[in-house]
Amino acid sequence: MIRLQPPNAVRPFLFVVSFLASIAPFTGWPTSALRAEDLTYPQIIKIRYEASNPSTGGNFIIWVEREKIWYGLDPKIFPAAKSVDITHITPAPGTTTITFIVVTGVNSTIPDYFHLSGNIRFKVSGMKIVSSNIP
Repeated sequence: MIRLQPPNAVRPFLFVVSFLASIAPFTGWPTSALRAEDLTYPQIIKIRYEASNPSTGGNFIIWVEREKIWYGLDPKIFPAAKSVDITHITPAPGTTTITFIVVTGVNSTIPDYFHLSGNIRFKVSGMKIVSSNIP
């Protein structure tokens, strides 16, 4: 009787397949159904940025629709940002996100406040995320 042996390249593959097939019934993976957790509203996301170097500050640009708001581009015209607190609130499914931004300049103790809605983007450089509740 002639017994056929698989080529050497196929042996590790067959071993892995047979191993996974032997442990699959014990893991519950192929037979259990997972459900996504329902979202709760309002959704609130908070992010805090601080300058990597507090004496020079960092650059922070906000794009709101077709306008830009600069911090730190040119210290004489646009002062650098020492810290930025961003809060995004989505009140209900399908509603527009409301964004609150608090920017504190390097040479200022009084922050600037922005209340925005719609499509908002950021560009951050020279700053790092210190705290966030993003999972």
